[in-house]
Amino acid sequence: MFSDDVINDLIEKAKSADGFVFGTPVYFAHPSGRILSAMDRLFYAGGKNFEHKPAAVIASARRAGTTATLDAISKHLGITQMPVISSTYWNMVHGNTPEEIKQDLEGMQTMKNIALNMAWILKCIEAGKQAGILAPQTEKIIRTNFIRK
Repeated sequence: MFSDDVINDLIEKAKSADGFVFGTPVYFAHPSGRILSAMDRLFYAGGKNFEHKPAAVIASARRAGTTATLDAISKHLGITQMPVISSTYWNMVHGNTPEEIKQDLEGMQTMKNIALNMAWILKCIEAGKQAGILAPQTEKIIRTNFIRK
């Protein structure tokens, strides 16, 4: 573990966070290497701090690669038992600049609906806690070795 690494700071902040939004631009029809490296390290070293906390993933592209991008970064959420926040379309916007993205009215509406859905889920989780409903206890993980002798 590195002692002066931003990943350690993010893991520490994740302990008290209620939810997350992970966003990335699309480069070469794929998420940026920086977010993939960061998420790999975050979830490997601090995955327990993300369990059962809702998260959304969003992508911004000039033209294409958004669905592959969303798929790649969404995998971290599923393996960490995070409720995935959806919207009225795939969580993406298109444009090469902030001004162009603002012209993507459907994408902007999708982002607004993600925000509304995230707020609603966070309120539901809090109401559940107040009613004594806690996150489920995870069973011990069984690892299957697909190499057979």
